[in-house]
Amino acid sequence: MNILIRLLNIIGSAWSAMLVALIFGCLTIGSNIGLLATSAYLISSAALHPSITELSVAIVGVRFFGISRAVFRYLERYISHDATFRLLGTVRVWFYTKLEKLAPARLMQWQSGELLSTIVGDVETLKEFYLRVLAPPLIAILILIGTCLFLAHYSMNLVYLLIGAFFILGLLLPILIQFLQKNRAHELVATRSELRAQFVDSMTGIVELAAFGKTEQQAQILNRINQRFFTLQNYVSKLSGLTEALGLLIVNSTVWMILYLTIPLVQDGQMNGVYLAVIVLAAQSSFEAVLPLPLAIHYLAESIAAARRLFRIVDTEPAVSEVTGREDISHGKIDVKNLSFSYSSQSRLVLDNISFSIDVGQRLAIVGPSGAGKSTLLHLFLRFWDYQQGSIRLGDHELKEYNAQQLRTIFGVVSQQTHLFNASIRDNIRLAKPDASEEQLNQAIEHAEMDAFLAGLPQGYDTMVGQNGYALSGGERQRIAIARALLKNAPILILDEPTVGLDALTEQLIMETIKKLMVGRTTIIITHRLTGLEMMDEIIVLESGRIVEQGQQSGLLAKQQLFYQLWHLQHDVL
Repeated sequence: MNILIRLLNIIGSAWSAMLVALIFGCLTIGSNIGLLATSAYLISSAALHPSITELSVAIVGVRFFGISRAVFRYLERYISHDATFRLLGTVRVWFYTKLEKLAPARLMQWQSGELLSTIVGDVETLKEFYLRVLAPPLIAILILIGTCLFLAHYSMNLVYLLIGAFFILGLLLPILIQFLQKNRAHELVATRSELRAQFVDSMTGIVELAAFGKTEQQAQILNRINQRFFTLQNYVSKLSGLTEALGLLIVNSTVWMILYLTIPLVQDGQMNGVYLAVIVLAAQSSFEAVLPLPLAIHYLAESIAAARRLFRIVDTEPAVSEVTGREDISHGKIDVKNLSFSYSSQSRLVLDNISFSIDVGQRLAIVGPSGAGKSTLLHLFLRFWDYQQGSIRLGDHELKEYNAQQLRTIFGVVSQQTHLFNASIRDNIRLAKPDASEEQLNQAIEHAEMDAFLAGLPQGYDTMVGQNGYALSGGERQRIAIARALLKNAPILILDEPTVGLDALTEQLIMETIKKLMVGRTTIIITHRLTGLEMMDEIIVLESGRIVEQGQQSGLLAKQQLFYQLWHLQHDVL
């Protein structure tokens, strides 16, 4: 029930459009009833060879109801679908904003394919709820009331018969369908989502699958899921066919019973024989309102299953407790004192009682072996996670006092996995500052030393980079990341493994560019590559979440401890 209430609350301002669509839905079926009833009256009356004048009203009625039915059906479909699709667009935006608050901490428990399936497939499933679940019951009730008022003029037995038929078709048959399908709707939604998730992951990792000869194995996994999905779809199709057959059986049985009740009325002279066909066809056409209800229960079950998956994600508690936030965020000294952090209460400490300071304009390197906790510091600085113990202060205030979105405006980040959108180089750089002028963009490109690289491209910085920048080399991708940081012009710069995966020559060129990027900025380099660190004001060496050494490169090499060992190990390999 809670899920239904939440689905209804989502409608919001679309209620008025939905109500208008419902009215047109009633008018459409009403016009269909009028069309068949007046047609029956016209044919029956014409058989008695009256004058054309006596038939003129019926002729006009047939034309009116024939045209109005088409017009009302068009308006009902147009308004209901337009309102629903706009509503689904709103839901997708709402879902994305919820995901944004969960990223990246809480999204790690879901596959990317599963999230894509939810935002595309599950939201699309909700379309059936707003189109095929909400309006039909209300339309059926209104049409039943109107038809019963018409039949009451001739016999109350006809009214009781029609109410009973509507009750069986609109309530008992859906209950039977619900019993027969059991949890099939939930399984169908879950299997469809699993199939999409697996397909997305297969396409994302197709290069690795091909390289290790696992494409056939992955195809078998997809085939097994697809077979399960096909079985469920086949069951639903059979159930749909059974529902339609039972529905037609009830409709036709009701028509025969109406004939059984009305023929004696004609024979006894209680009713003009001209109206016999009118009553039968009016009652038969009224079933157009109730026939969709048995399948509506299936769509309702599917929609609830999809909504449950949707709400399960958005109801996840964010890792960061958002605050209104201070608006006076300014660049200042960063003080880390007695900081401890773990990703969950059951896991070990990733950072264990560390303390250090970064003055304005200072250059700090955080180094250490993999798993030492280096990247975790980046996550805490950007408030992707909140720390449990200790303190991180920016200027005079605790980091937790700042709104996360506002806080990130003073950080420029060059990460080890720069994501490039399937857009032009220009658009990918403008991501850092969409309202940047052409002069600012050109200046960022020049300082990132991309001129030679762009000169070799057919369309310059309007060249498309491909999916995640696959058309570019690692060095070119990093230069785009550096250009972004330059365009943003944030006072604090964080470089997370900026040269990882690059060859020695490209690494040296990128480091030369980074030196220019650091000018006038507080800089934090997080790396396990111990090259170019002689320009750093201070180096912190982490091991198992603890600071084991701290100082400048010359002093750390002189101590001949962990930094010395890592430095010599890398340079011996080179």
